[in-house]
Amino acid sequence: MNMLDARIRKRLGNGDAPVLDVHIKATDGITVLFGPSGAGKTSILRAVAGILVPDEGLITLGDTVFFDSTAGVRLPIRQRNVGYVFQNHLLFPHLTAEQNALYGARGDSRKLARERVRELFNMLGISKTAERRPRELSGGEQQRVSLARALATNPAIMLLDEPLSAVDAATRSRLIEEIADIQQKTDIPFLYVTHNRTEALRLGKNMIVIDDGKIVQQGAPMEIFNAPRTETAARVVGAENIFSGRVLKHQTEEGMTAVAVENCVIETSYNGLEIGSLVTLGIRSEDILLSREHITQTSARNVLSGEIRKIFRDIDRADLVVNCGVDFKVSITPATVRILELTVGSRVFLLIKARAIHILA
Repeated sequence: MNMLDARIRKRLGNGDAPVLDVHIKATDGITVLFGPSGAGKTSILRAVAGILVPDEGLITLGDTVFFDSTAGVRLPIRQRNVGYVFQNHLLFPHLTAEQNALYGARGDSRKLARERVRELFNMLGISKTAERRPRELSGGEQQRVSLARALATNPAIMLLDEPLSAVDAATRSRLIEEIADIQQKTDIPFLYVTHNRTEALRLGKNMIVIDDGKIVQQGAPMEIFNAPRTETAARVVGAENIFSGRVLKHQTEEGMTAVAVENCVIETSYNGLEIGSLVTLGIRSEDILLSREHITQTSARNVLSGEIRKIFRDIDRADLVVNCGVDFKVSITPATVRILELTVGSRVFLLIKARAIHILA
């Protein structure tokens, strides 16, 4: 299998605009580029595809050199053999679904191209859409046609730029499984841009967290989400509670360290830092449990009494701000808000396991 090795440096605009400065490697499986909008993720895909020209760098796929600023090499887009799936499909409205996919296979003989496209349509479950125009297709069907078009040329690498952002949750779930299955069947590297945690966890073999044009952490998605190593990485992957405090004491026999954060004491796993040392803690809002009663028989090391200051409701979640001497952000379901009869001013208890609290460098 070919490995993508991309060193890219590019100023993304003028003045104070961030400088993209990354070294990306992608081989087997799906490599997820994760980060907020404007971090530089799409620019990485565009540089690999040849749409964007780096100021400096070296981009290779196996033995093929796509770009080398030192040697003056810039391989044309059409010679890079890259499949590209865009966020907004970019299907031709006047062509049928099959004709759109065949457009991507224009370099093959017509017969072989048609066989390849029909095979892909069958794999993606959209054979019945072949004669329909894009306006007659659902969002999920349009994205499947876009995938088929990108795969029709038998690319050496696939680049996917937030391909599921415009589809509903149920369709997204099905497409995630299909994309994973396609990658396994084609056995080529996929570089996948998203800021959706579910997509990253379910698709990524490796994840590279990008922020402000730089790599802030990389590794297995679950490891990064569960244990971000820096404050920047924690904010990017969704550790909504980040606190600065001082080491108060150690309980070595219990493997615990107490940290004073404003008017709150939080117990974490033992860290061995000197008493009085400054430390930054990160806690995901989803890792905090909430109760209306004080619970003593629990494995959670922290049981903190507090008052709800704010409640923000969405369709599938409710975010609370609970003050326990310091403000915690807590994510629960709307049903929990209703069942526990939670309102602003309600007294509650937060349950936080020591291992859910991460020490950030």
